[in-house]
Amino acid sequence: MQLILASQSKGRAALLKAAGYRFRQIPSRIEEPPPPEGAPLEQYVLELAILKAKAIAEKHPNAIVIGADTALILGRNVIGKPGTLAAARRMLALLGGRKHLISSAVCIIFPKRTPGGKSRILKVVDTAQVTLRKWSPARIQMHVALTRPLSWAGAYAVQDPFSAAIVERIDGDLATVIGLPWAKLEKVLRSQYSE
Repeated sequence: MQLILASQSKGRAALLKAAGYRFRQIPSRIEEPPPPEGAPLEQYVLELAILKAKAIAEKHPNAIVIGADTALILGRNVIGKPGTLAAARRMLALLGGRKHLISSAVCIIFPKRTPGGKSRILKVVDTAQVTLRKWSPARIQMHVALTRPLSWAGAYAVQDPFSAAIVERIDGDLATVIGLPWAKLEKVLRSQYSE
C-alpha cells in the first residue's frame, strides 16, 4: 500500500527514509490559519496536521497519508519563520538562554476498508522542550550568515549541522523537534502499515 507524506519538510522525509519506509512526498500547500486566541497550542498544531492529511487523502484515497505540523511555542505565542535576516537575529536573541517548546503533531489517514465505509484516522502529538545558547550579537550574526534561518521556525534547526550549534539542551524526543513525534508515530506505523 502506498504511503504519502503530506509535507515538503526535508527533516520529516529524512526521518521516514532513515527508518526504512518507502513513500511519496506530496506537500499539501494548504493555507495555514493563525492560532485562535486562547486555544491550546498543541490542539492548533494537531488541527493543522489534520487539514494537511485530509487535503492529500482526498486526492489519494487508496494511500496511507501522513499529515504533520510543528510549532515553536514561547510562552503563549507561536514563533514562526523569520521574514528577514534581521528578524532571524532578533528571534535568536529572544530565544537565547530561554526554554521554549516544540510541538509536533501527526494525523494518519488510512484508506476505507469497504466502499462507503469510513477512513480510519489516528492522531499523535508530542512536545519537547528546547533551550538555546545565549550568544552575543556577533555570534548570532555569524550563525545567521552560515545557515538558512529563513527556512526554519525560530531561525534554527537541530538537523542542520551548522544551526544545531546554537542548541544547548533538548528535553524530549529529538525527532519531535525535527518535525515528527517519532517515538509515538513509529508504534502506529509498525502496527498498521505493511508494504
